[in-house]
Amino acid sequence: MIIDEFIAKIEGHGALDIDWANKKARLRILEGERLFEGILVNRPAEEAPWITSRICGVCPIAHNLASVKAAEAALGIVPNKTTILLRKLMMASQIIQSHVLHAFFLASPDYLGIDSGIELAKKNPEIFKTAINLKGIGDEISLAVAGRSVLPTTTTIGGFHKIPAKKTLTELSGKLEKNLNYAIAAAKIFAKLNYPQYNIELEFISQTDKKNYPGYESEIIISSQKDDSAIEDYKNDIQEEVRLDSTAKFGRYHEKAIMVGALARLATHHDYLDPVCRKYLRATNFNNPFHNNLAQAIEILHFYKKAQEIVGILLREKLDPTVAVPSANPPLKGIGAVEAPRGGLYHEIHLNDKGKITFINIITPTVQNLPSMEKSAQAILDQSPKISLAEARKLIEMLIRAYDPCITCAVH
Repeated sequence: MIIDEFIAKIEGHGALDIDWANKKARLRILEGERLFEGILVNRPAEEAPWITSRICGVCPIAHNLASVKAAEAALGIVPNKTTILLRKLMMASQIIQSHVLHAFFLASPDYLGIDSGIELAKKNPEIFKTAINLKGIGDEISLAVAGRSVLPTTTTIGGFHKIPAKKTLTELSGKLEKNLNYAIAAAKIFAKLNYPQYNIELEFISQTDKKNYPGYESEIIISSQKDDSAIEDYKNDIQEEVRLDSTAKFGRYHEKAIMVGALARLATHHDYLDPVCRKYLRATNFNNPFHNNLAQAIEILHFYKKAQEIVGILLREKLDPTVAVPSANPPLKGIGAVEAPRGGLYHEIHLNDKGKITFINIITPTVQNLPSMEKSAQAILDQSPKISLAEARKLIEMLIRAYDPCITCAVH
């Protein structure tokens, strides 16, 4: 048995066990449990978005908005058009920020023959420049709408404490136009990388409203192999397995390993991509999980274009800062779902008649991806009988990074 205590260049601490004699691979999650769901019980509903955003420093907007949506559903609140547009813009910034961080600084060294993202500056300065500029523009969008580049401060249940001024949006529009070439460059860079060639059957799951590319609005869970189901049925669809040697649960969809995230969204919703992105689909192999990194780069370009579109709408229309209020007889139970950078994120909140939280459940994308990561790692061993142990370890670690796991989210 070979045990890697930590897999490098992922968000959090995970281990890879390879039983070389029997050619078996197993993942273990080592990050300490954080118990956010327990922390939130007996707290006011309005505290949930603030607290859950602290689950993750890479995708705080996704958690914030999932909790906002769950609380709004529980309170019978219907936000206005301006609020929805601003939240969609926040999600675009979130996906750009997260994908740039992972694809360029954590994953790309595997394909560029360098040890870390830091080496990009010296050995691949143009790629480094692309990454820095894209991360910067993602931060600028978040700063303008969410109040700061990480951990949003402007959102509230029903709307926003503060919405951006037209002047701020005009300045943001100019910056987006000026830096569009970097988003195009990202897709080109990752379309040309040399990915390990594997053919692995993958079932893709994503959320959808069947009108838009997945992001903020989610009504249905769609599968590449099964019938659709309502978001409200998520607990029947996703079963979480507790393992004695892991601090994170392993989520399966109707007892099967599934893949969520950029490659899954691309596979199930490529018809909704911005037209400028579609030519890069030719380079994408949907039976190869390593291509999740290419899918992330394509999504950077898609959500960049989407951000430009939304800012344009906000500049043309009159903005409504009104915060929506609860209905007279709210259901006091609600589910909030968004497509976070790494895949479908679910928050469920139950309230008492005083607005205090009595129950909260969170299922994160990485929890859903863990069985698929393990399945794909096993497929590498099965499909590569002649590789050495060192080569197997390297390939499987690359594979795990390609999935972009967020262990800190998984042990929430």
